Formats: sequence, C-alpha cells, structure tokens
Amino acid sequence: MDKYLILEDGTIIGGRGYGYEGESHGELVFTTSMSGYIETITDPSYAGQILIFAFPEIANYSVSMEKMESEKIQVAGLITKDAHEIFSGGPSGNDFNEFLKRSGVPAIDGIDTRVLVEKIRKNGVLRCFIRNKPEIPDEFPDTMNDDLVGLVSRKEYQYYKGNDRRKILFIDVGTKNSLITNLGRIASLHIVPYNYDFFNSKLDYDAVFIPNGPGNPDHPALKNLVEFIRDVSAEKPVIGVCLGNQLITLAFGGRTKKMKFGHRGVNHAVTDGTRIYITSHNHGYAVDNESLRNTDLSMRMWDINDNTVEMVEHRDLPVYSVQFHPEAHPGPYDGSWFFDKIDETLGVKND
Repeated sequence: MDKYLILEDGTIIGGRGYGYEGESHGELVFTTSMSGYIETITDPSYAGQILIFAFPEIANYSVSMEKMESEKIQVAGLITKDAHEIFSGGPSGNDFNEFLKRSGVPAIDGIDTRVLVEKIRKNGVLRCFIRNKPEIPDEFPDTMNDDLVGLVSRKEYQYYKGNDRRKILFIDVGTKNSLITNLGRIASLHIVPYNYDFFNSKLDYDAVFIPNGPGNPDHPALKNLVEFIRDVSAEKPVIGVCLGNQLITLAFGGRTKKMKFGHRGVNHAVTDGTRIYITSHNHGYAVDNESLRNTDLSMRMWDINDNTVEMVEHRDLPVYSVQFHPEAHPGPYDGSWFFDKIDETLGVKND
C-alpha cells in the first residue's frame, strides 16, 4: 500500500506504507540515533511528532518490549529508508510492522531520509501529514500548540519503591521509564501527574524532580507547575532533566526558545569547559542563554556545536538541571554522574 508524506511547503513524497493503515499528522523531526529504535519511538517526548530515522536501517534487530520507555509507541508516525518491518519478533513474538499496526502508528518506508534531513536542517521543522492519497489538506495543525504533556502524563498518583532512605516528589510531565529506574536507586518516588494539587499536598518528600516531556515548556497548561517550582525551591532541592530544565528556567525568570530543528540523537557533545561528554538528546526547545543574565541561574554546561544551554544551576539554592538525558537508553553513559550529584544533594549515601 502506498502512503504519502505531505509537507506544509507543498512537498509530496510517496513511499511504501507499513504499520497502521490510517493517517496521521504532526511536526516532522529527525533523530540521528543508529540504534535503540524501541527506546526512541516509545519516548513520550516525541508526542505530536512524526519521526524520521536518519540512519537508513531500522528494526534490524528484534522488537524487545522490555526496552520500552513507556507503555506504548509515542510518535505520531515514522519515516524510514530501509525498515526491517517483518524481522523476527524475538521474545515479544511481534515483528515491527505488527507492533506499529497494533499501536495505531502509520509509517512510510523507502524514503530518501537524507534529503528530508537536509531540508529540515536548512529550513527548520515542518508540519506534515501521513496520508493514503497525495492530497494536500486545507490546513496543517501545529501540534506544539496542544497540551502534549497532558496526553502523556500519568493520570493518578503512583508510589515507586526504591531506596526508602529518601523520598522524591517526581512530577510526571512525560517521563521515560529508565529515569524512574535510575532515580529508584537513590530514593523512593512519589510519582504525581503534572496537574497535581501541589499546594495542598500532604506528601512527605526530600526533593522535587521534573523529568523529560514533550511540547512547548511555555504552554499555559504548565503555568501552575512553574509557579510550584518557584515556590517549593525555597524549601526543597529542585532537580530537572530535559523539559524539567526548561521549566526550572521559566520558574526563575528565564526564557525558552523554539530551536530550528532541535537536538535528537545519542551523539551530542556537551562540555563544562573542562571535559567533553557525549550525550543523548531529544528536545525541540532550549533555554535562552541571554535570558539567564537577570536570574539567579547560571549556565554550567553547553553544547560544543551551537552553544545550546545544557545545564543550569542556582547560585544559592540546591536547584539544578540538565538538558541532555543522563539515563541514556539509548545512548552513551557519559552523563551518569548526574545521578551521583543528586545522591550527594540528598545527603545520605547508598549502601
């Protein structure tokens, strides 16, 4: 079955459809990751986006459900050059095509992904549709205007039993499972939805953690959370990753900005001025470095290619965050020191 990728600039590209037979729309982005396709497509930070795999061969090893970063595929659609969609399902018993089909995610194969990546790098991300006919729609909705965090955040409180010496209030704005697992070695977690009643909470905790998530950090649906971060920081350590980094910046008077095409992949080099770390990324918004000048936050790390802010830290309070993913999954583990820093902040060492 043929499917068509239709871009807001009028470009129509045809290819062989697989996965879900229906249609989809979203923001077209790309990742440079060469492996970890299961972890990638189940990352909630991709909500509202149609993902191009820049690396040509995808799903050339079996589908491993234990590697999923959430309960389902989160991308709105997939664009690939050479997907092995009927590769053996391995222990899961499902091949890639069936996995996408059951998840309601359409995909197109046989696309020259290099051309698309070059187009996005030159012109920026594009709104698009995956359709069954080469017909341009009347409009191209911008999914970044949607409350994407509301789509992927947990709806109810959950207690994750980890190291019971400490407790962390973990605010789910679209977290990856591996972040929970890594933090569980440091503390037990009170995991709450993004729209939790923070100001009337009776939960006992030692620190607040805000993980990764999708969409625009300055979305109106997140205003209450930003206010809570600002207030609670006077009493508790506040720590963040990815979207959490941006929300902490907003809470202290900084600004965020939409990136031309974002950082998505597992080979992004960041530095603190002394060492270089190869890190995993998935974000289309970033902290505006200039906006930090009038705040109590300082930039501690930056991307060596485009100087994107990669870590902020408060001058006086135990408040800090990183833009990259220290848990990796997929990706290198150069950023794992971040969990040691959290451990030190909470003050009680693990056995």
